[in-house]
Amino acid sequence: MDERIVNWLNNSDFEFDTDESEDEVDDSDIDPDYFPNQQPNEEQNTWNCDNDGIENDVDENVQLIADEFEDDVNVNTPSNEITWGPVTGNLNTITYNPLNLDVGINPDIIDCMEDCAPIDFYALFFDENVLDFLVSETNRYAHQIINSRRLSKCSRLKKWTPIDRTEMRNFLGLIVWMGLVNMPNLRDYWRTDFLYKTRVPEIMSRNRFELILGMFHCGNNEMIEYGRLNKVQHLVDMLVANFNKWYIPENKVCIDESVVPFIGRLVFRQYLKNKNYRYDFYTLRYNIYAGKEVIRETDVSYKIVLKLMEPYLNFGRTLYTDNWYSNVKLAEKLNQENTHLVGTLRANRKNNPENVVKKKLKKGEVIASQSNYNVVILKWRDKRDILLITTKHSDQIIEIQKRDTIIKKPLVVEDYNTGKSYIDRSDQMSSYSSPLKKTIKWYKKVAFDILLSTATVNALSLFKSVTKNKSITITTFKEEIIKQLLYKPNVPQPISPGLKHLLVTTQKQRMCKPCYAQKSENLGRLEAQNKTRKVFTYCEGCKQQMCRDCFIKKHKNVL
Repeated sequence: MDERIVNWLNNSDFEFDTDESEDEVDDSDIDPDYFPNQQPNEEQNTWNCDNDGIENDVDENVQLIADEFEDDVNVNTPSNEITWGPVTGNLNTITYNPLNLDVGINPDIIDCMEDCAPIDFYALFFDENVLDFLVSETNRYAHQIINSRRLSKCSRLKKWTPIDRTEMRNFLGLIVWMGLVNMPNLRDYWRTDFLYKTRVPEIMSRNRFELILGMFHCGNNEMIEYGRLNKVQHLVDMLVANFNKWYIPENKVCIDESVVPFIGRLVFRQYLKNKNYRYDFYTLRYNIYAGKEVIRETDVSYKIVLKLMEPYLNFGRTLYTDNWYSNVKLAEKLNQENTHLVGTLRANRKNNPENVVKKKLKKGEVIASQSNYNVVILKWRDKRDILLITTKHSDQIIEIQKRDTIIKKPLVVEDYNTGKSYIDRSDQMSSYSSPLKKTIKWYKKVAFDILLSTATVNALSLFKSVTKNKSITITTFKEEIIKQLLYKPNVPQPISPGLKHLLVTTQKQRMCKPCYAQKSENLGRLEAQNKTRKVFTYCEGCKQQMCRDCFIKKHKNVL
């Protein structure tokens, strides 16, 4: 087995074959003395309140996954004994943003991108450095394959020519477009039958597309820096750096897990029961599970949270987690780092108060305890028992108007539902028209997920906030990006039938879109913003600002 792992690390085409079942990771923070049927000896006061349900968290029996982290994470916590008592409400006072620093969207893009197009916001993440990296690594990998194999006389690799920036943009644009337009088979996109005919052949031939797809790479096989994740981690790091460059998280932060679907042989593939794949919402950090270590590590979920939250601690933020990450030890540690924790909790976690965990409640009843470290654990009976942990709330009950009914629920429940909804919304947006296709290479799916899904949702979030265009949908946003990615100077752009392409004068002066697209291709986005001329003329058919020269050039077939 050791030899095969070494082969897998050194050979990009080696498929790790194993008869073992998919890896399922359990958290180690389980109380060995927990017996759910045992009743506590002490009685605790309970409060009765009507309710109307909670947005259920993930199933408590679901076994989730964890990233593989280094041992440099500090896991020290107070060694004093934890004691539990009644909720006093005297919790740690944590001030949010005490130095009044800038948070939210980077002011640079608020000032200069109010009139910019979706492609400009997407280019904040998919910038020239990322583009050049993909071009370089794809060409490097193709060169390695061609030099290491004995190619047959008719091998398609003999026709390989180095890919450039324009062709890489066209290739990725086609990948995103194929997520919007589903066809039975990849080759159907190039069929000439009137049922399938598209303009794709004008952008790229089928053979060239398949060749680039086979050679697409985002890691140097000759330099193993990231172990199992060497094929994708550098790209992830570049994009995560861009995510953090343009947005600083505000008060509420959420950690959750998602799955990139993959059917194939892979040493760290996962099966998650009842877990759908990834189908306000802005992703800042992105870590990949890479399998168990040789020696099983403890406190996995604890280390994950501290690693992901490291840049955002000591700022007064509130972290929302589900029941796989939450525990008393984590809550105490975050309290020390001036960060609140709010989350659902598993009943079998260590240091949970038995009188709360094992108490049987009727619908609407609440029971809670507070520790000597100002951590509150609360249990509320809705359609089922809901167990939560918080360092921010007491056991306060609030009334909420829902339709014609007033319902009562703990304040922590309402706050958790609000905080956790951000990441659920992000996952929902990513699932629409997913560009993920069947492939035997796992790293390509991960690369396409963060590059074409996560980055697109982040760009949409910035676009809506900066331009104040709240009505644009994720599908329309992707369409606008695709049009620019597929742009080729020597290919006539499609004309929408039935529209009158008239050049009219507007009252507002904006950049000519075709001029900007061409300059952005040749000079880069920032240079194009400075050198593209602004005009008052506008094409009614294309719905975009356009100078007279570009209008005549683009519509010469319909004038």
